[in-house]
Amino acid sequence: MFATMTKKFVWVAALMGLALTSVVHAETKIAVVDFNRVFSEWNVTKTTLTALPGEFISRQRDLEAKDKELKIKGERLQKDGAVMSESERSGLQKEIAKADRDLKSQAQALNEDFEARRNEEVSRLQNQLFTEVQSFCKNNGYDVVLFNNAVVYVRDSMDITNQVLTYLQGRSPEVKPAAPAANKPATPAPATKPAK
Repeated sequence: MFATMTKKFVWVAALMGLALTSVVHAETKIAVVDFNRVFSEWNVTKTTLTALPGEFISRQRDLEAKDKELKIKGERLQKDGAVMSESERSGLQKEIAKADRDLKSQAQALNEDFEARRNEEVSRLQNQLFTEVQSFCKNNGYDVVLFNNAVVYVRDSMDITNQVLTYLQGRSPEVKPAAPAANKPATPAPATKPAK
């Protein structure tokens, strides 16, 4: 009789535990969000990263002008090299080689500055977006929200990416790109390849 009562008690305790787990689980609001998708589709990201090359426009134009000058000198050497004196031809070849090295160095510096600036903006935007997503989740009563790449499987109904995007697009915060670093000249996109 005692053994039967113990079995009943174990079954009742197990059922109560299962019921309690179900209640706790039902009250916990869990979701996932595709942070990369939200980041790439967020209007603030698009606006900021589209405007970024404008900071480098004057340097880009300067490189394009130098590239054009270099091509003209190269054409002159091709065209008139045979009739030039040896010293004149040698001087022009050295001038072209130096200008080509300088142009490549400036193009590389521009690309590095652009990438550094882009990375700075991406980091700033990701931090801002993370805060915005947290705000959405808190305001909508979520207990746990995971990035979709942190889970093996999730039901589509638990993916709140579209709701987050709708929330963010509706907010349209006035976000301006951070000012470029003071030691970097403000000028657009990565440089074109210099003439060879």
